[in-house]
Amino acid sequence: MLRIRIAFLIDHPEAIPTLTRWFQAQWPAYYAARTPADIARDFLAEAHREGLPVRLLAFADGEVAGTITLRDQALSSIPGYHPGLGGLLVVEQHRGRGIGTELVRAGMQLARQQGYERVYATTITARGILERLGWKLIEVVSHNSEQLLMFCCELTDHQGRPGS
Repeated sequence: MLRIRIAFLIDHPEAIPTLTRWFQAQWPAYYAARTPADIARDFLAEAHREGLPVRLLAFADGEVAGTITLRDQALSSIPGYHPGLGGLLVVEQHRGRGIGTELVRAGMQLARQQGYERVYATTITARGILERLGWKLIEVVSHNSEQLLMFCCELTDHQGRPGS
């Protein structure tokens, strides 16, 4: 059985080069003009336990398998959706094993612990995860010539809490 453990990036800075490679490979157009050092600085800026942003890592059987961040906005170009979960990435060989779901749950729990009543996310690909965890689609938004789905999760209900 797969053992998934969620941890804060601040406790595992050695993962930053791996995250940098993953993000460059996953979104080459977005990161084309950026150096690995620039991208690594972005991850360092998310290496916290409190406040925003906070990046989490998922380990599958001891190996870094994915990541998510709780940040100030769900989408920087559309203010008002605060806070947001984003930067969800599960490396290809670990997809379909529940890691993305566990990362979203952990991000929801982190937002709840920080006192937020709701959290937002935009996605093209993680719709199924969000819907299974009780998130509601609130609108379709345009961003960089893409149509994204904006979701909201009320953290005061029972959905997505550990053990539910």
